[in-house]
This record gives sequence, C-alpha cells and structure tokens, in this order.
Amino acid sequence: ARFRRNLQPTLTYWSVFFSFGLCIAFLGPTLLDLRCQTQSSLSQITWVFFSQQFCLLLGSCLGGVFKRTLAQSLFALFASSLAISLVFAIIPLCHNVVVLAVVMAVAGLAMGCIDTISNMQLVKIYQKDSAVFLQALHFFVGFGALLSPLIADPFLSDTNCILSNSTANASSNLPHIRKSLVPHHPGNLSHYDLPMKGMVVTRVSYAFWIMALINLPVPIAVFFLLYKERMVPCFNGSSHPLLSADELAMETRPTEKEDLSTTVQRPHTAGG
Repeated sequence: ARFRRNLQPTLTYWSVFFSFGLCIAFLGPTLLDLRCQTQSSLSQITWVFFSQQFCLLLGSCLGGVFKRTLAQSLFALFASSLAISLVFAIIPLCHNVVVLAVVMAVAGLAMGCIDTISNMQLVKIYQKDSAVFLQALHFFVGFGALLSPLIADPFLSDTNCILSNSTANASSNLPHIRKSLVPHHPGNLSHYDLPMKGMVVTRVSYAFWIMALINLPVPIAVFFLLYKERMVPCFNGSSHPLLSADELAMETRPTEKEDLSTTVQRPHTAGG
C-alpha cells in the first residue's frame, strides 16, 4: 500500500540512479577514442578518471546539504540529472584533455548528489521497509552501467583514430592495448607508439549523443515530480488541490464538534 501511494517518487528515484550507472561506466570503453579526440597521451587522459571519481566523493558530501526539505532534494536531483545529459552532449566538443577533465568533474559532482539524495529519500519514504527498494535502486545502477558500454561499442575505433605517418604500426598495436587495459591484468603500455598529432577520425561522438537522449527523460521525470508536489513556482496556481479522504475526515471532525457545541448551547440561551 505504501508503494502504491509513493509510486511516482519511487520510480523517479530509480530512474535517477539509472543516470548514475549510465555515467559511471562509459569512460572505460571510450578511453582510447577520447585520447584521440583530445590528442593526448594515455598518461594524460587517465587524469579524467581521477577528476570524475574525486568530484564524485565531493558530490556525495555535498548531497547531504540538500536534505533539509523535499524541495531542496528534488531541485538538486533535477539539476544533477540535467547536468549528466548536458555532459554527454558536451563531451564530443571537448578537444582538450583539461576541458574534458573539468566536464567530467561536473559529472562527478552530479553523480555524488544523486547517490546521496536518492538513498536518503527512499529511506525516508519506506523507513524500516526500505531494504527491498534500496536493492532495486542499485539494480538500476547496474542496468545503466550495462547499457552504457553496449551503446558505445559500435562506435569504438578498431584501428588508430589519429591518422599520421606511424598509423600503420599504431593500428596493429591497438588490439593489444585494449587487452592491456583489462583491470585485473594490467600491462606495460609505455612501449606502444601511439601518435598524438594528426587527423582525428572517430565516431564515438554519436555514442555520447545517444546516451544524452536516453538520459533526457530522467530530468523530465524529476520535473513532473516537482510539479506534482507543487514545488515549481511558475506553475503554482491560487487553487488548492482536492483533499484526500483521510484529510477530509480530519477537516470535518472539528466542525462536527463545533456544531454539537452550538446545539447544546442554544437551549440554554433560549431558556435564559
């Protein structure tokens, strides 16, 4: 019964955590293509990981600031989910590794706020029964993290994405580099010669734009929740919403008592 009453907020928090998973898993598969896009070395492009994860830590701490009211929490979720969509759309335009690191830092802040606020709001709603709903929340993280590499895979470069004089040698090295980037079997990448200057040919931009479109319904869902809770200033009318049955009963009880007291007092006044 509580789930039915809070169906829209619960689905909204789940969808926001889907954004979290979508954003946390795309960086690894697209790392080599982003290196080509920014024309940087492998050691330089890996700083993007640090900027994202460090700002995720800061965002998790910052999310606790918005816990005082529901309006603050929902506005923070709306801004964070919208920021993730904008980050996906802006990444193809980042041709400098420093700019890319700054953009990923913004994404990390948004992810941290989403992580803290969504968990906190679900616990507030369901209290001692929140375990099942928190498990479902983290399922959507995994679903987003599964979908993100699948979207990026068709657009990854099979050969070197920077055309230069040493392209032929670097193209043959690229499959070995991808295998060396496996987390549990890291290899020495220093002996691979990857060009940093030349004409960039990569299609990874389409993957980011597709992920931006997939993520776009999430801030819209948060906005509708804000509208339902009548927290959007420009859409607040003068009319009040209809009362529920329980609230209507509470409102009518005092009036019945007042009517009863007035009927009791009327014979006394008439007799006097």
